[in-house]
Amino acid sequence: MKKVVYSVTRYRKDDIDKISGLGYITDTDLVIACMSKAGKPYIRVFEDCVKNCHPIPDKQGEYKGAHYEIREVQLDTGKDNYETREIELNYNIWYKYVD
Repeated sequence: MKKVVYSVTRYRKDDIDKISGLGYITDTDLVIACMSKAGKPYIRVFEDCVKNCHPIPDKQGEYKGAHYEIREVQLDTGKDNYETREIELNYNIWYKYVD
């Protein structure tokens, strides 16, 4: 694993979430430490995102790219009924190797 400085931006309809910090790159994944809304730490892995990232011209050791994930969520349809749907999450990933 190699240490990187990263920035991950998630786009939704009316909102943009951005997290950045120090993380690690494996051969295929970006691994970062996160904090849940409840205040509990956890490890977040963006699987196979490295293959979608390309070098930034004139910037040595910097990479960027788009990453997409499909997740299943349960939506409340009323009267204790739930419907399962698949949603697509879009991320922009940037990282730079740290010596």
